[in-house]
Amino acid sequence: MALLPGYEWLETVPGRRGGRPTVKGTRVTVDDILDMLAAGWKPEEVAEELDIPLEAVYEALRFASRALKRVVVVAETTG
Repeated sequence: MALLPGYEWLETVPGRRGGRPTVKGTRVTVDDILDMLAAGWKPEEVAEELDIPLEAVYEALRFASRALKRVVVVAETTG
């Protein structure tokens, strides 16, 4: 198990959910949380449904935001 630096509620565990970041002590991944939020769930509803702290939901959002900032998109032009 490895806690992610700068995150209280997120960790990676080899073999758990493909090594993707999960909420500490659970199998709930960051993308599980994002999928629910994208489907219209409120953060409080996600926390209650998944039985995780609300702070973990917000940390998942922060993690995803930071991950997207590291992505480089290469676009091809046509024509």
